[in-house]
Amino acid sequence: MSFPETGFEARAWRAYEWGRLVRASVQSLLLVPLVAVALAGCSPTYVVISSAALLLVVVTVLRWRGEDWGRGVVPGITAGLLPLLFPVFARCGGHLCGAGACLFFPAACAAGGLAGGALLGAVAPLPRAGRTLPFVIACTVAAMTGAVGCLFYGLIGPVVMAAGLAVGAVPLMAVRKT
Repeated sequence: MSFPETGFEARAWRAYEWGRLVRASVQSLLLVPLVAVALAGCSPTYVVISSAALLLVVVTVLRWRGEDWGRGVVPGITAGLLPLLFPVFARCGGHLCGAGACLFFPAACAAGGLAGGALLGAVAPLPRAGRTLPFVIACTVAAMTGAVGCLFYGLIGPVVMAAGLAVGAVPLMAVRKT
């Protein structure tokens, strides 16, 4: 061979990691339809694009890293779909707020967070002694996914969505532990 063994091993390792990164990137691109749905929900384009881009990068890195880092991604996205979709459908439903403060959209974020939290409590990996990373990743990814749909109303949307996620998930996680 023209390469010393160490050079061949290093090339093989780079090819292996590159393949894992490409696979994780392709899997993350499956989230692009969510961005289209959120954009159709009349949200400001820059908010949706920036939060979705951050979500895609984080999911790609977590899937590439794999093991405990990747175990919580799919449950997190699954649970985050509800808080993403509730406010998008509420905005597309034609509800018009008056001149004062409108609490309809934050309420949709809270309801989506509550429903997503219940789903998160049912599907998230259970935290075990010394192995809480998949659960934390699932919670983080769920919050980031939901934020794609809830950020259109400012920071109040993600805050009430996160509260809904916690309120929905905690009781189910407590029941699952026993």
